[in-house]
Amino acid sequence: MSEEYNQAISKHYAAYRPPLHQVILQANLGALPQFQLGLDIGCGTGVSTLALAKYCQQLHGVEPSTSMIEQTKPSEGIKYHVGDGEHVPLPDNSVDVVTFAGSLSYAKSAALVTELQRVCQSAARVVVYDFEVLLEKPLKLLGIEMELTESNYDHAINFSDCDAFQAMKVYKETVELEVSTEELAHVLFSSSKRYNKLVETFAGDDPFANAVEALKQLSQKHVIQADTYFAMYQINA
Repeated sequence: MSEEYNQAISKHYAAYRPPLHQVILQANLGALPQFQLGLDIGCGTGVSTLALAKYCQQLHGVEPSTSMIEQTKPSEGIKYHVGDGEHVPLPDNSVDVVTFAGSLSYAKSAALVTELQRVCQSAARVVVYDFEVLLEKPLKLLGIEMELTESNYDHAINFSDCDAFQAMKVYKETVELEVSTEELAHVLFSSSKRYNKLVETFAGDDPFANAVEALKQLSQKHVIQADTYFAMYQINA
């Protein structure tokens, strides 16, 4: 695909993302005392790290992709590292909260568990969460049917099958977020597969503007649904 094509999708991705990291973390960490040192494993471009920052005095994000780390934004109290969860650049017994935001499916291993046991304090919380934005309904309202594709990715993966962890809370629920017409359109246009279908359906000089107008004809208010997955553990002594 052309660079212009990729930039168009990236523009929509950057324009609006549903604040699901914030919603999930506030619901589960909001009532807890602030953590001293947090660790976000598989932090990507830092979106999940920034969401976690309000709950930690100091915070480290670890990500194996150099290009992802280069896209992080400097923020007080946060340090980013190129690396993985099997080799964390922090001292023994130093971390009191670890998060995996949609990253455990790629990171889970026996070596990861061993490294968590090393780096975590005895009462540390290990948090695994993920979400899937459900866009089938708004796409159908626009007359677009997406083909179902098989994937080995597991949104619900956690540490409940690992004896090293004691489960404190594990659940799945569907949440709803009210969004503007433009915000919904940006979400719809932020995937290459959906982008192609939308450009085909709303052909013209400005397919995005055409889609926005079509959505406004349907309703002035829109709701996005998302399946959320959450698990929180302590490491067994």
